[in-house]
Amino acid sequence: MTDQPHSPTDVSTLEPPGGTEGGRESELRTDGGTASPGNDDLLEAYRQQKEEPAESEEVDDAQSRTELRRSKNGESIVVDFVANFVAGGDATFEPVKGRVLMSERRLILATSQAKTVVPITSIFDIAVGQVPPEVEEFFDYTIMVGYIVGNRRRTTVIGGDRDTIEKFSLLLFRATLNGSTTLVKHPAKVGGRVMDTPKRKTGLHLDYESVVFPGNDVLGEGDDPFEIDLASVIFFEVIERTIDDENRLVLSVQHFENGQTVTSEISMGSRRKMNILGRYLRLIYHWIKSDVRDVELEEETLEVLVGLYSTGSEIDLASLLDLEESELGVRLAELFDDNLITDGELPCDLTPQGRLVVNEEIEGVNV
Repeated sequence: MTDQPHSPTDVSTLEPPGGTEGGRESELRTDGGTASPGNDDLLEAYRQQKEEPAESEEVDDAQSRTELRRSKNGESIVVDFVANFVAGGDATFEPVKGRVLMSERRLILATSQAKTVVPITSIFDIAVGQVPPEVEEFFDYTIMVGYIVGNRRRTTVIGGDRDTIEKFSLLLFRATLNGSTTLVKHPAKVGGRVMDTPKRKTGLHLDYESVVFPGNDVLGEGDDPFEIDLASVIFFEVIERTIDDENRLVLSVQHFENGQTVTSEISMGSRRKMNILGRYLRLIYHWIKSDVRDVELEEETLEVLVGLYSTGSEIDLASLLDLEESELGVRLAELFDDNLITDGELPCDLTPQGRLVVNEEIEGVNV
């Protein structure tokens, strides 16, 4: 998937495959190949960003998929799966079964009889997991995509199993926002102190765990990149500011950085992109928060987690915390079972869920 935004192009150059009836319901394809089924965690697979394509059982099928990946104008298919959907705000709200395809430029919902084409640049809203009452009898989990045709707002609802819809939503957020030019003030505040930091233009890249501002190499400037760890977010809000004599939406994000509270301010010229970025932050924070909602740690285990967060791999953690090696091993195993660290043995890193738990502990101490 390219990080550069594209304008909509003529739909005739990107043809969907034939009807889905009688065909095998394919796994979600994110890299132009056929993903092999597996039990890997959805978000872990997304963080790795690549899947090994499975060997096709039929040569002809493999060839047709290869041809489908790239159209004559170089447009690549990055998503391809079978789902039920209501396309284009159909007043009947009757779901139909078809194929969901996405390139860097557009989203296509295709059946054997019709297709709906949604340019990525026309999308103004993405809502995940909110099943509209009109279709709740048909879907367990959905993504709603709001887009504009002419001067009219339209809505498409795609339903399916939770893993597929969540993975697709992450890719759709990335297609919509990656590569956007962003005006950033970082830090705008450190603690309660307002900083005289100049605003700077930079890029934007979405990862599962963070929003990355990779610096200004493309724009001819050499500012260092920085990122906002979404597990470290304490609070964020959208406010309106006057920037360059025009009213703009500004996303103000309060988060932990190097043990202190920092506020960063982010703005884009496009209000629709600001709305989608806010949706993304809420969604990922909700997912991370949900994963630790039922986690309860004993004080000694929490101390081990905070110790891992605060020290480097060269530090003898058992000596630092005055623990026997066997006791430390037990605590590490508990943290690993709760998905708070990446391994049950040292060395290991904290997962986003682990960082969230530590940040909430630090926030509680600072209050």
